[in-house]
Amino acid sequence: MKQTLKWIGIVLVSIVLLPLVAIFFIYKKATGKREYDPKVLDNLEEAAQDYVKKTAPLSDVDSRYKYIRLAEKALPAAKNIEVGEIENKKIDGPGGKISLRIYSPEADGPYPLMVYFHGGGFVTGSVQSTDGIARKLVQTTGYRVISVDYRLAPENPFPAAIEDAYATVAWVSKHLTSLRAKSKDIVVAGESAGGNIAAVVAQLAKSKGTPNISKQILLYPPVDIFSRDASVLYPSMDEFAEGYVLTKESLDKYFKLYLSGAGDRKYDPLVAPIRHKDVSDLPAAFVATAEYDPLRDQGEAYAEKLKDAGVPVYAKRLEKVPHGFMSTPSAATDETYELISEFLQEKL
Repeated sequence: MKQTLKWIGIVLVSIVLLPLVAIFFIYKKATGKREYDPKVLDNLEEAAQDYVKKTAPLSDVDSRYKYIRLAEKALPAAKNIEVGEIENKKIDGPGGKISLRIYSPEADGPYPLMVYFHGGGFVTGSVQSTDGIARKLVQTTGYRVISVDYRLAPENPFPAAIEDAYATVAWVSKHLTSLRAKSKDIVVAGESAGGNIAAVVAQLAKSKGTPNISKQILLYPPVDIFSRDASVLYPSMDEFAEGYVLTKESLDKYFKLYLSGAGDRKYDPLVAPIRHKDVSDLPAAFVATAEYDPLRDQGEAYAEKLKDAGVPVYAKRLEKVPHGFMSTPSAATDETYELISEFLQEKL
């Protein structure tokens, strides 16, 4: 009897307790050390204060990114944001299969189409981590949203993410009928690193003459080098170097991981779209920046460059919020969705 109880105990530990310990360890490593400067909280709206308190600083991202990815896979879907059908699909890409998640509105089609690229510094993030944003875009705009799980660095450094992104938009343009598209026009959108990808894809489509991208939505995007030396051009890199979740140190580490083996291409427009010599005739752009974001100044500089080239641009700085504010409910988040919806409805 004692021997039986012993083996029952061993089985329970193996099946129940060990996995729970492993999950707890992954969670702790993924969240990192939660440190923030209480002095910065007075600058932020209430929802943004909670976001900063609950989100770990990302400075040690190079030692945590694998755990962050594992934790993201366990994130629950934002089912409280109701949409229509959701389809997970794989398509052929330049480096293997690309996973897509296709969100449809509750209303019947045909639908206008949006291809969405998640954030995460090109190192973390997934269609799961951006599920809430994709659903909300569907709900507020009426678009069918195709969310893209592009390849991530450092295993797949630049230009893997760009290759997957362009391949996806090209695939969408060839499957307009099966996607029940309202027209051949495609909107590209993304937040943070995904905003960079959307901007680059818009430039690639222009240079290649295909596919037909009508508008671009760039949410607090890095559009130039986002390493330490960017401080020379963009004061916000130093002004908000730490204390607001995304830090100057973490940006430097993301940049090095993304450009692993390709550091000599840091000024390539495929990395830094603001470096493209001719940005005229690009799709109309919506550019949202966050007041307390080290990337703020370069996003706003890109909006100005587009305007100067004659591109229709709607630029908005959201006040009292940090980088990544779209991931949490707030007044700024609601305002941004409303502005996106208005921007998409405008005839430009």
